[in-house]
Amino acid sequence: MATFSVLLVTVLFTSVYGALPTQSILGIIGRQTVLTNLFETAGLDATINTGGPFTLFAPPDYSLYSKTVSALNNDTQALGNFLKNHVVSGKYMIDDLKVNEMMLENLAGGKIRVNYYLFNDVITVEGSQIVRPDQLASNGVVHGISRPIFLPNGTIFDIISTSTNFTSLKTAVETAGLSNFLTEGPYTLMAPSNDAFNTLGSGTVQKLLARPDLLKQVLMYHVLHGSLYTAGMHSGSFHTLEEVDREKFSQFFMGSVLVDGSHILMRDISATNGVVHMIDHVLIPSSLKIEINAL
Repeated sequence: MATFSVLLVTVLFTSVYGALPTQSILGIIGRQTVLTNLFETAGLDATINTGGPFTLFAPPDYSLYSKTVSALNNDTQALGNFLKNHVVSGKYMIDDLKVNEMMLENLAGGKIRVNYYLFNDVITVEGSQIVRPDQLASNGVVHGISRPIFLPNGTIFDIISTSTNFTSLKTAVETAGLSNFLTEGPYTLMAPSNDAFNTLGSGTVQKLLARPDLLKQVLMYHVLHGSLYTAGMHSGSFHTLEEVDREKFSQFFMGSVLVDGSHILMRDISATNGVVHMIDHVLIPSSLKIEINAL
């Protein structure tokens, strides 16, 4: 009876997925020589080869030539943690990942955010799109992703507090009493750069700072519910936390996106409670334009 049960499971698996996989995860990514060599350099090859089951989110080799990744070759522990960011215990097939805002614990002990965007049927891991799913291995599964995973260093408020690009935004957020709000979430923040505030005009900015309630409405218009990475964006109107108005997204060829006509200068900055995109204008809700122009 036991033999029959094993045979039945084997037949069912084979009918759905094809022949039982014989290669380990390292065998599956063997043609990616850079990624394979990094696992060997970090001393993780035996673990990934024989342990598990694991799910590996595998970035392409060409993405691993960046200065940030290359510098890790001189620090085995840091390299190991970087690679562990891409591995979670258990076997998660692509259909298992179609749960928006799923948080998975990786082998480094950190959390990675999975987003499923139903409109365009896209799944991302910390903003990196899954492009080659369900490569079955004898000890798990490999999903090819578009770029490496780097874990966030803090909340949305931490990001705007520590970047020199967002000093004007930080002042505005604190004045409007939204500092704690931007540690909650998950949210997406369209974050105007310092130059964006300069474009709005110092006089208008100073008058908004003197009107915290009005300033708060303007800033809330820059915040969307959930983590919206660029891979999940599409043309359309999106609700914001300002509630009265909607942001208009316009997507163009090769993936460029305008938000109410504003360009995204720096995209997909992961936070522990969402994602930040730096934009080149302060967004003004339609319902507030007359009042703000009259300041």
